[in-house]
Amino acid sequence: MKKNTSFLLVALFVCQASFGQQTGSLEETTETPEETVFTRGTRIIFNDDFSKDAVGDFPARWTTNKSGEVKKLKGIEPKFLKIADGSVVSIQLSKPLPINFTAEFDLILPSDIPVRMASFGFGAKPNTIDWLLTPKDGIVFSVHSNIKAFSEGIKFGTQKFSSADYKLKVFDYKAPVNQIIKMALMVNDKRIRLYIDGKKTVDMPNGFDASFRKSIYFNATTHGSADSKLNYFYISNIILAEAGTDRRSQVLKDLMENGSFSTNAIQFATNSDKLTATSNEIIRQIADALIEDETLRLEIVGHTDGDGDADKNLTLSKKRANSVKIKLVSLGIADARLSTNGKGEAVPVADNKTAEGKAQNRRVEFVKM
Repeated sequence: MKKNTSFLLVALFVCQASFGQQTGSLEETTETPEETVFTRGTRIIFNDDFSKDAVGDFPARWTTNKSGEVKKLKGIEPKFLKIADGSVVSIQLSKPLPINFTAEFDLILPSDIPVRMASFGFGAKPNTIDWLLTPKDGIVFSVHSNIKAFSEGIKFGTQKFSSADYKLKVFDYKAPVNQIIKMALMVNDKRIRLYIDGKKTVDMPNGFDASFRKSIYFNATTHGSADSKLNYFYISNIILAEAGTDRRSQVLKDLMENGSFSTNAIQFATNSDKLTATSNEIIRQIADALIEDETLRLEIVGHTDGDGDADKNLTLSKKRANSVKIKLVSLGIADARLSTNGKGEAVPVADNKTAEGKAQNRRVEFVKM
């Protein structure tokens, strides 16, 4: 009888859920339109695309309870980490994650297995995530696909709190196979939001506990069936970044106290000066800071990593700075208040030999004039 009751409870959640609907809590939240769009934190604290790891090896900056190996997939860049059935794989964190941070990774679900359950979460320690999401010391998510006995979709929740709002939630999601799915999360103190391919799908205003900052982990979930023992999935391009609670205030604070403000949150297409959509919020908040202080004049300085030709990097950094200026002018900032420059790879702030260092060096700096 207990088993049947659990099944009916899960089924009720499935019937009530719908894609794009806030299902993490019954609490009402107030958010501006830009909060529906994922924005990377301003300071990269971890970045790995497995470019330094040999195919077939387990990556150097990760740990596992079972197995995992770096793979090269035909026609898809870069390398990916294959996480096999039952394996719990986690990032080696030197200290707990900050109070406000973002996390991103590319996920690929293979088509050649009968059951797909790609799970990930944050917690006091890495943990196995079963198909009903039972860990009590973390908050977990699971992409369920091609499961006949249980509905497809995103399952998420935490057993940390007594409120039923957080124990298990489900919404419908038809996950594509054999292609990259962009997963991203924003954590602001107790609030956690999940974005899939740029669209907000989960919002839990009070779902994140301070103890969850100690680990981020991935698990190829299994259940009782033999089919689930064949489960595996791939991840790559993992980026963790610290975020401020109010970037506009931080812009003004840094400019007034330090004379400059630097950010990794302004992103460009690869080897291009074309701004990505994820850059819009931070640029808008920089514009707000300029509007708030009408005496403020800024030099926009582009910086690149050390890959490629130094002269080409210099030219690219200048073009990128100019793209930011054009965007700010389009937001109502007078052209005369802005100048541009580019330093290419000449002024690194981190080691260009690591993926994390390169990500920190790809930045835009704003200098008070």
